[in-house]
Amino acid sequence: MADDADQRAATSGDETSRKDYELVARSWRRLALSYQFASHLEGFLDTDKKLLRRIRATGPKRP
Repeated sequence: MADDADQRAATSGDETSRKDYELVARSWRRLALSYQFASHLEGFLDTDKKLLRRIRATGPKRP
């Protein structure tokens, strides 16, 4: 989607349309990064929850 908007911006005949397509391309890329971040965060939190459950089940380590 972003690549398509970039291509349309590059071939646009007027400045307003070009800027609009560039904005659309940036918005699609920002959305993709947001989804990627959310996915990584979800994985991190899932791993953190598993670790916390394991610690609670085994108790704290003492020297």
